[in-house]
Amino acid sequence: MSLALVAKKDFQDASRSKVLWILSVLYVLLISAMVWAFAEFESLLAGDDAAAAAQQGVSFNLYLFMAGATTLFISATALVVSYKAIAGERESGQLKLLLGLPHSRVDVLLGKVIGRTAVLAAPVVLGFAVALLVAFALGVNVVVTEYAIFALLTVLYALVYVSIVVGVSAMASTTTQATAGAISIFVVLEVLWDLVPTVTLFGYYYITDQSLPVSPAEYPEWYYVVTRLAPTSAYNAARNAVLPKSASVSIDSSSFLLQDWLGFVVLGLWLVVPLLVGYWRFEAADL
Repeated sequence: MSLALVAKKDFQDASRSKVLWILSVLYVLLISAMVWAFAEFESLLAGDDAAAAAQQGVSFNLYLFMAGATTLFISATALVVSYKAIAGERESGQLKLLLGLPHSRVDVLLGKVIGRTAVLAAPVVLGFAVALLVAFALGVNVVVTEYAIFALLTVLYALVYVSIVVGVSAMASTTTQATAGAISIFVVLEVLWDLVPTVTLFGYYYITDQSLPVSPAEYPEWYYVVTRLAPTSAYNAARNAVLPKSASVSIDSSSFLLQDWLGFVVLGLWLVVPLLVGYWRFEAADL
């Protein structure tokens, strides 16, 4: 009951953010535009062109078009919504009042995660609903059950990113530290995570005086293993595990480490580990 109260209050407080609502409107417009772009692309790439693309290991579908805009929105908005979740109330002194009530620190931490996830999930679900109507209006073939699975998987991704940022917020003693930590996490996970293995790959072929493979599908296995450890890549792998494969480059590998279902395992680790570390620091903190 205490956990539910914290989550409800946190949802009500966070949902008043004007920035959040502006981002939500932009997301609805963006995701609808991606559905329109897919409809236009589908009309251009048909028949022999589509077959030729499939032979090259390239496949496109609606989920691929929507996922790019969705992951960018969720990762950026999770920072805006969650970085002050605990650090902000700790700095203002409200956290002492909250813990003075019959709430444990576990209740506060998990309640913040649930409340902020609900705040982020609301515009995501709204965007998916509007995008579905746009798809129907444009004549895009959509399997409703698959679309619903895609929406649920995306909410899971939102939960993961909120957990990461709330975990960072729990470790910080000031909003300045929380801001720096959240931005650093975003840069590492969304920019450097793909950049580092790519630079390493190019460097490896340069040092060994070998020719870089023409097709990315021929890159070494370790390259894809590392890139799949980021939350966004894990989300894409998990999507391919439960929905029709949609990737700009299809990887044909029997390696255990490149199985798409492992995306769920990686997402689970990103969900749990930051919260455990955050709770460990939060529990020991002198408020």
